Amino acid sequence: MKRSLSVLAALAVAAATLVPQAAAQPGPVPDPLPSPAPSGTGVRLQEIARLPQSSTTPAAGDSRLNQYNRINYLGEIPDGSGRFFVPDMNGKLYTLSGGAQRTYLDVRATIGANFHNHQGLGSGFGFVAFHPQFATNGKFYTAHTEAKDALKNRKPDLPSPNSVVHGVITEWTASNPKAVTFSGTRRELLRVGFAQYLHGFQEIGFGPDGLQYLAVGDGGIGYRSDVPQDVSVPQGKILRIDPAGSNSGNGKYGIPPSNPFLGRPGALAELYAIGMRDPYRFSWDTGGTRKMLLGHIGEKVVESVYEVKPGANLGWGQREGHLSYRRNDPKCQLYPLPADDAKFGYTYPVAGFDHNRPGGGCGDSGNALIGGFVYRGSAIPALQGKYVYGEGVKGLLYYADERDMRAGAPIAKTFELAVYDAAGNRTTMKSLAGKSRVDLRFGTDAAGELYVLAKANGKVWKVTGTVQTAQACAGGSDVVSDVTRAADWKPVTPSRWRFPGTEVVQSKAGAVRPGPRRPNEYAVVTKGPAFGNVVVDAQVRLDTPVSQKDRDVVIVFGYQSDTRFYYAHLSSDNKIYPHNGIFLVDNADRVRIDDQWNGSVGAAPAISDMKWHRVRVTHCADTGAIAVHVDGSSQPLMTATDTTLRSGRVGFGSFDNIGRVADLRISGTAAGVRASASEVSPGIAASVVNHYDFEHPAADPGKESDLGRDGSRTPITLVNGGAAMRVQDGAFAASQTSLQLRQVRPGVQSNDDWKAGVYGSSGVASMKAFSKARGMSIMTWVKITGEAPARNTSGFYGAIGFAGVLSGDSEGHAARALLEAENHDGAMRLIALGRRLDGGDKQFFVAKADWRTLLPPGKWVFLTGTFDFDNGTIGLYVDGAPVEGSYAVRGDPWKIVGGAEPDVTSAALPRGIKIGGSHPQNNREANACNCRLDGLMFLDRAVTADEVRAQYEWVRR
Repeated sequence: MKRSLSVLAALAVAAATLVPQAAAQPGPVPDPLPSPAPSGTGVRLQEIARLPQSSTTPAAGDSRLNQYNRINYLGEIPDGSGRFFVPDMNGKLYTLSGGAQRTYLDVRATIGANFHNHQGLGSGFGFVAFHPQFATNGKFYTAHTEAKDALKNRKPDLPSPNSVVHGVITEWTASNPKAVTFSGTRRELLRVGFAQYLHGFQEIGFGPDGLQYLAVGDGGIGYRSDVPQDVSVPQGKILRIDPAGSNSGNGKYGIPPSNPFLGRPGALAELYAIGMRDPYRFSWDTGGTRKMLLGHIGEKVVESVYEVKPGANLGWGQREGHLSYRRNDPKCQLYPLPADDAKFGYTYPVAGFDHNRPGGGCGDSGNALIGGFVYRGSAIPALQGKYVYGEGVKGLLYYADERDMRAGAPIAKTFELAVYDAAGNRTTMKSLAGKSRVDLRFGTDAAGELYVLAKANGKVWKVTGTVQTAQACAGGSDVVSDVTRAADWKPVTPSRWRFPGTEVVQSKAGAVRPGPRRPNEYAVVTKGPAFGNVVVDAQVRLDTPVSQKDRDVVIVFGYQSDTRFYYAHLSSDNKIYPHNGIFLVDNADRVRIDDQWNGSVGAAPAISDMKWHRVRVTHCADTGAIAVHVDGSSQPLMTATDTTLRSGRVGFGSFDNIGRVADLRISGTAAGVRASASEVSPGIAASVVNHYDFEHPAADPGKESDLGRDGSRTPITLVNGGAAMRVQDGAFAASQTSLQLRQVRPGVQSNDDWKAGVYGSSGVASMKAFSKARGMSIMTWVKITGEAPARNTSGFYGAIGFAGVLSGDSEGHAARALLEAENHDGAMRLIALGRRLDGGDKQFFVAKADWRTLLPPGKWVFLTGTFDFDNGTIGLYVDGAPVEGSYAVRGDPWKIVGGAEPDVTSAALPRGIKIGGSHPQNNREANACNCRLDGLMFLDRAVTADEVRAQYEWVRR
């Protein structure tokens, strides 16, 4: 079918807009795509599993195959069970459910000696796809590789010349889809040969149309052959089949009648799209578009994401990404599209990035685009509608907006996502994976929530939230502005500066000075205070002519001395190490700290003309987050994280050029004034329901306000002692006051013990977060201040109550979650106690060590208990470290085995909180505590060990 001239013209215009410089130069394109820009957003990752270690058989000679294991995907089995599946390319298929992991199927063992996984990055058990009706038909499909006798005894179903390895698609049918391990039958669906040990079957999956799609690589030969463009062979294509049909050449699957190449002379009927090198991951946007997005790994320069429509030709090996590929180019460069490109009808990328190899050349740069998903979940609004993908080797996370990703339109901008651990600390995937080669992969669950995986350590993380990196600290009300007089500034060399009244001008370039390398000339604002958290807003101009390519000005901040400060370097050059970045001078040569420098190139040039530009520099002294915004962009041009300097002054200058600054405004928190930073670490803040620091009396000073979650705030009563129970003894530097608890008159039968809490016989409505809860946590600082256990008229109480949430049927003593010390097997022990069901049995976790060793008298100790009712586990921690111990009750006291999932607490509202004893309604004395409490928090989930440690370190920072 011929295209109309108008269509050809439109395609030509669209192709030209993809890379504007292409039409203007016949030579190679030096920088095919801009580097992903910082997004100003980070994702918080919560570790949920670590799969078992595995290895190739035999041992692989390629070090890239020798990772902790080779997990490469996570999905949710479509049967409503909530089970995840994770394939390990070394042979096993795992399921994850409620924290437990099982081997569902050992593909390698089932296939036997022909199973091949020790040569080629894609070899082994490559992928698995569960049929959408798995719950009723028990069917799922796998891709694996075979060699050895299979090459002699088995014939490929589709043309496969010069095969050294076979890729096999297998259909498995479980006799019982609900079973925890596979038992059933299997049949081979399709076998294809490949000319090298790479780029074979990649992802397989079911589309919205219920048909099965198979991403087939070019067998590693597309760079030197026409295989990806040859429609008579399957390599370098996406195939579409119907596993339930039988009209294929081998009679084992069906050919959908809507396949775009069906009936075309010489073309395989299975073809859906062609022209691919390594179509590694695809997914469908589950939003309104339902479009297919493919993450495609390039040969040497460009990594691409495509919108793949029926019949699409992605152009490999005539095109790489949106540029022309030339075989045997000695420098592995790409070239502009030819003038007549529209006649070929190639599909070009909708997003991507380039390799930016240092020094150019043909060496393997170690980059690989890993396709992901358009986020359509509900838990993370900041990611809604964003296609999240990444770079697999380094483990970098990116996104592009789905609405900008349209076939035929200009390539959408890509932004980099920062990475934070579960406790809210800035980190990297390399750090989380523990290796420089991360081997990043993605997954998603039925609700559309995102997961990331790493072969480097076999771990799986869930994306649980976002952090706005440019707004990661408390603001302040201190402001300095109107700084245009000479008296407001202290220059390095006053003779090089002018102060005409409306601006400040560095009129002469500075000279290199003794000491560490740093900007040659700058001036520091002396008006007003030094700042901790600070926002610097200014108009800046570079007065050096644009004929000098490495021009610059700098914004100084965190200035403490001439050899100790930060500066944001705003330059017209981004390819020289000391230009266009964020730097630290710390009594040594300036060190580049921005996230954008990759060894050869940094963020896009900040200033490339002689016009005024609006600049904002944000420095969060508490977290170390730094961001530089230019010309009002909502996305920062540069970001960094560094906590070396916690406060300082602001300045302006240049390395060896001239420029000027106007409209300078400095705002934030004056140094020496404590910012209103929370006592709660960012990683757990969203889970804190109730929080008491005992420094916030309610209208009645005998009650304490709750600093926790809006809608859940539950004021507590300071029973018997009232306001006198607040004492000047903070558990950590940021705290001034704690709560004194004590047995007042041990020899008298009375209800006068100092304790705290709230009680409601019909439940406390504001505590609904602990109704039908899957987990809970209690965190508090404790100091023993007197006789323990406390004495009473009968001798001693047998337990010490620290803090707990009452059950829904409690008389003031029974608890859903509790921290206490109690006599156990003849000795006092520190205990975390939980009760899932009202009236049901309780489970204890009992510390092995003597309780006084863990809670020595007179010393503040950070105590935490975590209660996971769904998994049946309890954690006990002292000063951020897990406590060795054991469970006191054998069997299943919480009754979590069998029945509906997930396992949660009773639906009844808790009847309150007890602190320093039992019976907060004050009708009885029991379990009194001669102690002090501070920073008490109740959380609506079982936090992790990393989060406990992070909270401990957060308040001690």
